[in-house]
Amino acid sequence: MKRSLLLAVALLVGAVLANALLTDTGYVAISFRGTLVEMSVPTLVLCLVLTLLVLEGLTRLARWPRRLRETRQAQRRERARRDLDRGLLEVSAGRWGDAELTLTRSAREADEPAVHYLAAAHATHLQGATQRCDAWLALAREAAADAPAPVLITRAEMSLKRGDGDAALAALQELQTLGELNPRALLLLARVHRQRGDFDQLLRLEPRLRATRGVPAAAVEEIMDTLYADMLRVATDKGGLAALDAVWAEATRAARRQPGIAVAYARGLARFEQGERAALVLRAVLDAHWNEAAALLYGELAGGDALERLKVAEGWLRGRREEPALLATCARLCLRAELYGKARSYLEHSHALRPRAETAQLLAGLLEQLGERDRALRLLQEALAQMTGKQADIAPLRQRLFGATPRR
Repeated sequence: MKRSLLLAVALLVGAVLANALLTDTGYVAISFRGTLVEMSVPTLVLCLVLTLLVLEGLTRLARWPRRLRETRQAQRRERARRDLDRGLLEVSAGRWGDAELTLTRSAREADEPAVHYLAAAHATHLQGATQRCDAWLALAREAAADAPAPVLITRAEMSLKRGDGDAALAALQELQTLGELNPRALLLLARVHRQRGDFDQLLRLEPRLRATRGVPAAAVEEIMDTLYADMLRVATDKGGLAALDAVWAEATRAARRQPGIAVAYARGLARFEQGERAALVLRAVLDAHWNEAAALLYGELAGGDALERLKVAEGWLRGRREEPALLATCARLCLRAELYGKARSYLEHSHALRPRAETAQLLAGLLEQLGERDRALRLLQEALAQMTGKQADIAPLRQRLFGATPRR
């Protein structure tokens, strides 16, 4: 553009000079190594302009192969960009096989090939093609050698989703070795440790989680609460009472106030026939805030004074008269205290508010003991229909000839 403007200016100046020199065209003589060239001034100007045009043409001709390569490369990159857009839309539409082909056919010409390979890995992961997914991730890792975090985090996430904790841990450890363990990777590492049952590793990771900017405090609290609950369950299943108490003692004060952790500890105590201790733990939880699991477990605990526990439960009931779980707990305690009429009232009220299989079973058992077998049977049938979602479709049995009764 600039050269064309200069050329136009030169032609304009030449035209002006030619008009000024019409009466006297001037005389120019050029002598070079014994050769004398004579011409007028307009002729000289015209020769100079022609020389410039020839030089411009030769320059453009020399640059034409490079410009052609650049044009073709730009076209390939544009095609790769269009393939990326189309491939992402195909992934969103559930056409994962088509998306894999679209995303990878022009990946090498893209500005960021790793993006294409990562999207293709996602498409193959959704297809359940583990080997092809790993192959695309390997190509993405090769294409993004200077920025491996996106590839390694994606590999860890996909490995976790298919239950391969070892592969996820290997990817995150590689990221840690490179010094690029960002907040997202830290949260994934916590999930991997939990999935693998590496409770000690997760406990050691806690300070780093809390100190890393970008990791939400609520997420850390949830991770640690889940950790202690898992540790309590493992101690209950594989350890003993001492192991259970050790985990509880190790938990932070804030963790002990979490209903899920307290209920897990109480379940362990109940399993080791420590009903009174479990009742104290659950009572502390329910005095602080309502929790249905804690209320139900409180009524299931063996041992202790049933009347005393009933008194405590009915104290909670004064503020929650329409809470089915608490009504069922009071009914259980009434049954243990042999207050059958009161237990029946609580069970009927609880079942009317929210029918549950356990409540129906308790009420049916009580009704049968009280001699109301028909109603108990109907209640059990209704509970079974509710659990299965349909009524039993049995055609009425017909009497056989000669008054015979139907087969049973």
